[in-house]
Amino acid sequence: MADPVAWRAEVDGTVIRLAVVNDTVFAGCGPQVYAFDAVTGAELWRIDTGTPGPFRVAEGVLYATGGGHVRAVDVRTGGERWRFRGAIPMRPAVAGGRVCVIGDSPRWGRTLHVLNARNGAEKWRMEADPKLAAPATDGDLIFVGCADGALLALRGRNGRERWRIEPHHWHPDWPERGGGIEVLGLTDGVLYLAGLPYDPPPLGFVAAVDARTGQELWQTAAGYDPGAGRPDEGDPPAAEAPGGVCVGEPGLVTHLAAADGRPRGYRFTEPTRCSPPVMIAGLVCAGTAGQLIEAFDAATGRREWVVKDVLRPENSGPPPVAVCRGRLLVGGHRRVYHVDPRTGATFPA
Repeated sequence: MADPVAWRAEVDGTVIRLAVVNDTVFAGCGPQVYAFDAVTGAELWRIDTGTPGPFRVAEGVLYATGGGHVRAVDVRTGGERWRFRGAIPMRPAVAGGRVCVIGDSPRWGRTLHVLNARNGAEKWRMEADPKLAAPATDGDLIFVGCADGALLALRGRNGRERWRIEPHHWHPDWPERGGGIEVLGLTDGVLYLAGLPYDPPPLGFVAAVDARTGQELWQTAAGYDPGAGRPDEGDPPAAEAPGGVCVGEPGLVTHLAAADGRPRGYRFTEPTRCSPPVMIAGLVCAGTAGQLIEAFDAATGRREWVVKDVLRPENSGPPPVAVCRGRLLVGGHRRVYHVDPRTGATFPA
């Protein structure tokens, strides 16, 4: 009897981002976003956003950036509910009936737009001189890192500041030698973030902050390289993971424990960029710009298997991976397919 979860779906072009939400697989492939049934692999719908851009799925809606807009798309039908003009290709944040996107500003570096999730109407905006990173939100608060090293927590209702962490808090030399702050994830009231230094390590760090109070819980020297930030190169190499957060830099993924930031490293075959990592069946898995998908024992760091995405063109970015019904899902060239996490065997063969 055939494995009921083993399927392969065809796409036009090369998959650069991948997500699985509520038994639906979403694949970003150039300017198109596909939706597939996670059980059968049947295509449910596809949309064209104009240009590639990150997306987020929340509460039955896909919010996709691209073509200068953010679009709200019904995940059941693929029908567009609304669109907002002025968003740049940066991952939205969604919670509490609000959608938070970043746009350019004619006067300043960047603008944070806070929209009504039901109809896309703008509730309020904040213009900032330093450029802003992708936001995060828990509904009540909105968090955004700044290129000057500050981290802001804003009230979701009106944009008033709840708390702020100034650049010198991270390190005495951060105002002169440090760079931007990027929010990596928000889980159980803990905000994970990365500091991107102008100078090489050891200044670069990952930290955990109490989302309610702004109190720093821990800080660990760690490499994190989000890449050039082009939307057609995939999402930055960071992801919330069981027990903490994973961050990537060329040739290395590091898992940082939620309790204390204790690091464990997983070194790739080649020193190239990686996709956002995932954890499945006791493994840490990620795709690399060398067209490889690599899996490591999460406890020991030992490499368990390596698979080459043989059809993927060179310089097309790392193949994205996701967890789908007990298997590893891979976004390849003109296809989305499964890999058995125990052996590295691809399905269908």
